[in-house]
Amino acid sequence: MAPPDVFTGDGDTLPKHLNQPYLDLDSITQNRKALPMQIRPATAADVPAMARVYVDTWQATYRGILPDAYLDAMTVEETAFALKREMQGAGVSTFVSELEGGQLVGLSTGGIDRRRDRIYGAEIFSLYVHPACQRRGIGLKLVTRLVEHMNRWGIFAFKVQVLEANPYRRFYEKHNGVLLACGRIRFADTDLAACTYGWIDTDLLGAPF
Repeated sequence: MAPPDVFTGDGDTLPKHLNQPYLDLDSITQNRKALPMQIRPATAADVPAMARVYVDTWQATYRGILPDAYLDAMTVEETAFALKREMQGAGVSTFVSELEGGQLVGLSTGGIDRRRDRIYGAEIFSLYVHPACQRRGIGLKLVTRLVEHMNRWGIFAFKVQVLEANPYRRFYEKHNGVLLACGRIRFADTDLAACTYGWIDTDLLGAPF
């Protein structure tokens, strides 16, 4: 039986509307106020919209960091299947941010640290907010909901790995992430610098700095 709030998929069939637009980007971009939304556990029906957020965010964030050929070759359909496989992993939790109109604009996934760290027991696997909706506090809400879920498992320390060149890694520093290590990784035939940030207590995430 799956633990509470953990997505469990059924089958490999995805909706046919994968490539249909789902966000009114013009109205969202023009409105710089906080967006009314809810953070909730992801469902199988959310996967296509999650995949579009993922692709749009990668292509905007990693342009100039990863090869253009890799970014341009990303598709919503392939990403949807990859997300679904990840979400079906043991102990993986996935949350989405949903606007009042039902549009998904962000996602976070996490679970037990993949390296079985004895201090930092949980790991954020992914955190993406659509470029049109960034700097609205959505990322913090997604991370907070994810770590609150980890707390229910008795895990109160977590970490995340992020590319050093990612302009949004300051997000983790702003919210009290401690730089644990830096190293090199190989991805998309590219040698990249990556940094790992950690929180020894989840209460530090929203604490004043």
